[in-house]
Amino acid sequence: MRKTLVLLAGSLCALACGACGGPSGLYPVTGKVMVNGEPAVGATVTFVRKGSLDPASQPTPSAVVAEDGSFTVSGPAGPGSPPGEFVVLLEWKEGAGKPRGRAPALSAPDRPTKKYLDPNHPPLTATVEPRNHVLPTFEPQ
Repeated sequence: MRKTLVLLAGSLCALACGACGGPSGLYPVTGKVMVNGEPAVGATVTFVRKGSLDPASQPTPSAVVAEDGSFTVSGPAGPGSPPGEFVVLLEWKEGAGKPRGRAPALSAPDRPTKKYLDPNHPPLTATVEPRNHVLPTFEPQ
């Protein structure tokens, strides 16, 4: 009887931890960024919590877009994102994603224009739910 209770308690703890996204409370988030049907290789995708009074003071999960256009979000606390509503900022500098050579300068022009970097007027948003999350493809113009 005692062994059954111990096993039951262990199972309940495992279920509870699995539902919370792990010890960090983060959930896996993946997606794609395509521009004119092509992957936005080297673009940076940053998640800023919606309604945040001081976005710079909060951890911001982010990712760099891979050669196939995919990205996997991670932040200071590890892989994934906390659940919630987010503004999605997109920066894709001229020269980003090149297989060789130097990274683009901070002053390099942004390909899809700076409108995707304004957290107060965001054209892109995302909802992260407490589960593994695959976002719809972002297709900035």
